[in-house]
Amino acid sequence: MKLFCTVFLLAAAVRAFAEPFAGYLYPAGIQAGTTVRVLVGGQQLNGILGATVSGQGVRVVKAVPVPGFPHPDGKQQKWLLDWIGNLEKGESAPPPLPEDTAGWRKCTWWEHLDQLDLLERAIVTRNLCVRPNALQQTPALRQMAILDITADADAQPGERELRIVCRSGVSAPKLFYVDAAPHIREPLYTRPGVPKPPMPHVKELPAVIDGQIMPGETDRFKITLEPDTEYSFSLTGWKLLPYIGDAVPGHFQPILQLIGPDGREAAFADDEYFLPDPVMRFRSGAGGEYLLLVRDNLYRGRQDFVYRITLEKGTALYRMASCSFPDLDELPEEEYDGRPLNITRPVVISGRLSKPGETDLAHFRGRKGMRLSAMLAARRDGSPMDGVLTLYAPDGRQIAQADDTPRTVNVGAIPQQTDPDLLAELPDDGVYTLKVSDLNNTGGSDWHYRLRIGLEEPDFRIYTTSSAVSMYPGQTAPVKLLIERTGGFSGPITIVPDKDAVPAAREIPAGAGEYILNLRNSAKKAAPPRSIELFAEAKIGNRTIRRKVIPADIFSQAFAYDHLLPAHEFLIGTRMDGRTNTKAPDAGNGK
Repeated sequence: MKLFCTVFLLAAAVRAFAEPFAGYLYPAGIQAGTTVRVLVGGQQLNGILGATVSGQGVRVVKAVPVPGFPHPDGKQQKWLLDWIGNLEKGESAPPPLPEDTAGWRKCTWWEHLDQLDLLERAIVTRNLCVRPNALQQTPALRQMAILDITADADAQPGERELRIVCRSGVSAPKLFYVDAAPHIREPLYTRPGVPKPPMPHVKELPAVIDGQIMPGETDRFKITLEPDTEYSFSLTGWKLLPYIGDAVPGHFQPILQLIGPDGREAAFADDEYFLPDPVMRFRSGAGGEYLLLVRDNLYRGRQDFVYRITLEKGTALYRMASCSFPDLDELPEEEYDGRPLNITRPVVISGRLSKPGETDLAHFRGRKGMRLSAMLAARRDGSPMDGVLTLYAPDGRQIAQADDTPRTVNVGAIPQQTDPDLLAELPDDGVYTLKVSDLNNTGGSDWHYRLRIGLEEPDFRIYTTSSAVSMYPGQTAPVKLLIERTGGFSGPITIVPDKDAVPAAREIPAGAGEYILNLRNSAKKAAPPRSIELFAEAKIGNRTIRRKVIPADIFSQAFAYDHLLPAHEFLIGTRMDGRTNTKAPDAGNGK
């Protein structure tokens, strides 16, 4: 039995290890109506076929693997750099070969330097001039590929998910953006000793800057601003990679600094409330050329420290997320008018603590023995509020209070879990009062919250720990499910059959917090990745609750617990790495 378990675990580990992993995309976005070359860094990118992009109007037209580069000796390195120098002057001919080339290493890109484009040549140049530091390198970013991505002119701006498709399967998603504004990219790497390309100059807004912070690096951009005008510069970097398992701190900590025409600091930002990604809102003084500096707060750097900066006129509103209550569409959401609420059916109240020290009160009718459930959604939806719920009896006595309520499943890119859930049994009949306050007595225009008040109801959510699974045609593969039970629910849960992936119902035992579900690949031959939806049902009292299984991927952060990042969809990929002889399909671009 031990031997069987060991073999099974090893097989599962090898299968998971062989699937492609995308650590970063650079740049992480595209302007609608253009084509861009995107550098992908990751692991197991051998046999890359292309990529899938969620939504409409964006497609990957070509995928080029970047070869591994050997270590040349001094003579070969000088000869290659001399050839690159000739190409920079517009001369395609290589320099004369020395008489002794014994021991020179072979590499396809080295032998065809004159056929490489600027990005490919910059990759070769950096590899020749900056030898990888073993102390700074991570195996998870060792391999590279280049994607040619096109966005239609009418492609909807916003956030997408891009997944790499290889012969070994499909990767977890990386965020990729479509913008209406033009993009400006930091200059490509150049050889030491040659004049650096001119500093990028942003002359018109709106615009998007794309960059990548390497060790000790500070990126610089010139920006022409109008006098006495409101501006907002928003950086996205931490959101692209919120959790890093092999770095401390476990995420990119970007800062923005703006230097005015007089050489003095005009604005600075290193965060946005509790979010590490900074937003710099300011009013320009004199018009003219300003200097924008971008770096990591600790002067760290690595390939996956990728960022995007959206530059625009006006004051950008604080970025709030959609409500995390799963049943919001079924419940009324309203501004509270102060009258006692009937909570036999849950009610959602929208509110805001608009100034420091402010508190809000909600009144509801209760009966002795009722089990109250009050949930506050603030930090989980992007509010800076650190909420506290306090319950008062009809006679004014405090009978319960809740501050931070940890979840059994750590979900979402949230640095701090500070939202309270309050459960209490009501001691008497009458009108109760629920007070909403901020732990630090802070407040402001962005201190929004949603308060759900109702009776305690058993419920559940189910998450996958991988949003994609790859297998051979006709085969099965396991995916781990995490079950979050609320309201005292501990009963069994049934995975609803799916005609393709789950041929028969599967029951999650009562009280289980984890479950291994075997999924089937119904494809008879090689096929592009396909999206599926899984559902689960549970009998609670005299009714059946149906919930969608939420696709997510598990990530680790240094010195922290594992985190689940929800994905837009769950994909089944078909593996073609040695078990099938069929021709590789189109990667499924432009779904």
